Amino acid sequence: DNRQWANSFYIPRDENNRQFVVESHPGLVDLAVSQTRKAWQALGLFDSSHCLSEKDGELDYTGKVVVIDPRIFKDRYKTPDNQLFLAQSGFGCSPHARGRKVFGTFLKDGEQTHYQRSDIIGILKDEHLPDWARDKLTELTPPDEGESDGITMGGI
Repeated sequence: DNRQWANSFYIPRDENNRQFVVESHPGLVDLAVSQTRKAWQALGLFDSSHCLSEKDGELDYTGKVVVIDPRIFKDRYKTPDNQLFLAQSGFGCSPHARGRKVFGTFLKDGEQTHYQRSDIIGILKDEHLPDWARDKLTELTPPDEGESDGITMGGI
């Protein structure tokens, strides 16, 4: 179980990179990994179980709140609120485009940046969207064109 969990993390393949080599007893390694898994789970991070399933790999991310894979963040940014990202544009939003960049905005602080499509776990299911994020989302998304904001162009 621990081996399968650990294999979900990227470890660079480099014969000179010995910082990932463990030469301890397998029982001690298993114990250390178990403690690490508990600490990881205590972070309460979003994972694929919180996301829509990729039906045939055909999800378009445009205008959707997506979950950024926390493994790409520095440790201090590995929090659920830092994972929520409003995907707004870029070829990476489309599952069939050659480009992979997804441009958007972090819901937490409004910072605009981009990620690779491979850095995204998936589209967050609506029932997992926190209230604070829902409020921020309404600030970031313009009203539909069909909605009137009280200004009309008629009679000019």
